[in-house]
Amino acid sequence: MTERHLPTQLRRFIVTGLTATVVDSSVYALMLYLGMDFSPAKACGFMAALSVAYNGHRRWTFSTRGSRRRMAAFAGLYIMTFIINNLTNTLMLEILGKEQKTGIAGAFIVATGLTALVNFTVLKFFIFRPEKTGRPLP
Repeated sequence: MTERHLPTQLRRFIVTGLTATVVDSSVYALMLYLGMDFSPAKACGFMAALSVAYNGHRRWTFSTRGSRRRMAAFAGLYIMTFIINNLTNTLMLEILGKEQKTGIAGAFIVATGLTALVNFTVLKFFIFRPEKTGRPLP
């Protein structure tokens, strides 16, 4: 996709992200229902969502081929942005307040927005950048 397709990529990025979120929460809920403890259940949900997000972004959002290196970079990015998301949320709760729903919602929105911006930028320009003819995939 060329730069003129940026709006399409953004729409696909959002749809894929929402789909991965639904998979995460569904697997998590199923694992809890089946009697699994919270942490392993959440790990199952996260891993399922990671797979959906990687394949959705690779194939649909950015239309690139896969590789072990890309998958490892993708997993590393998502772990890094998970940390950024949590730190941003904590900071924003301190700034906006933890006692009011508006502060909690605002912190969530800022943290999620920052995480989405970082994810999209790194995915588009580094991990799933267009391949150059004759060069091996990263």
